[in-house]
Amino acid sequence: MIRRILWFVIGTAVGVYAVTRLKKRAQVLAPESVQASAEKVAAAIRHFGDEVRAGMAERETELRTALGIDTEAANDREDDR
Repeated sequence: MIRRILWFVIGTAVGVYAVTRLKKRAQVLAPESVQASAEKVAAAIRHFGDEVRAGMAERETELRTALGIDTEAANDREDDR
């Protein structure tokens, strides 16, 4: 009799735990959550692209200075295009 009660309690506890975990997983996979995650990824990608462009501009300036290239003349030629 005590074994049956023990197994019933264990089964109930496992069932409650499983239902709780499944509810949390369903909330994570809900459309609102997926959209929020996609927005975070898109923002991170945009930020990375901005950082790369800023680094490229900085490096171009360093190279032009090191090579003695007139940056104003180069900018004027680009504007004429």
